[in-house]
Amino acid sequence: MWKASVSLTETTSTATSQIMPTLPKEAFKLHGGCFCKAITYTVSIPELEARPLLGRAITDSFGPKTEVSERLPLISLDHCNSCRRVAGSILQCWLIIPISWATFLLLPRSVDPKSPNAAESLIITPTLDVLKGKKDLIETTYLKTFATSEQVARVFCGNCGTHLTFLDVEDAQSATKWGGYFDIAVGTLEKQSVEMDGFMPYRQGHLVDGIGWVKRLVDDGARSMDEK
Repeated sequence: MWKASVSLTETTSTATSQIMPTLPKEAFKLHGGCFCKAITYTVSIPELEARPLLGRAITDSFGPKTEVSERLPLISLDHCNSCRRVAGSILQCWLIIPISWATFLLLPRSVDPKSPNAAESLIITPTLDVLKGKKDLIETTYLKTFATSEQVARVFCGNCGTHLTFLDVEDAQSATKWGGYFDIAVGTLEKQSVEMDGFMPYRQGHLVDGIGWVKRLVDDGARSMDEK
């Protein structure tokens, strides 16, 4: 299931803009992490031909389908109540990718994130161990997890409180052509990554939970961007 009980084939977008996603066809990387840098990550997105196809329904979006938007990564606005409350944001935005694309580095709890050389102590950690909140990582690093439902784990930084990821256990064990996948909070990406050409949400989910004025702002904003 995608995002806490939304089917991979469910269409939930009502936006009408013709914004066209233009992420690079070539391989590229995105970088991000929590506010205090105790948890950082790199997303390595391969060249276009190596990116899994999304399928017809899930690419119903803010704009027409292209060869880029028909494949992962998926950048989606999420109106669901749980993501709004947990993140403390009126609207969540996710980058949805295969688990294999992400590399996480964690800072040992014995190192102060404010120390000048803290970045030198970051340790590369298996991605699935991070997403599931492996016990030894919870005990020895700043990694924390919170379960908003029985099968969902969300990763936070135990030092600065940043909400980083969403994992559905079924998604992690997915046998589809996507392989296991998860969501990264777009707000945790470095500014350079968020501002790269073509990086923008092109789908909405959980509109039934959405707040009326937020949905209107999204639709009005999408139309104004299309007019430029």
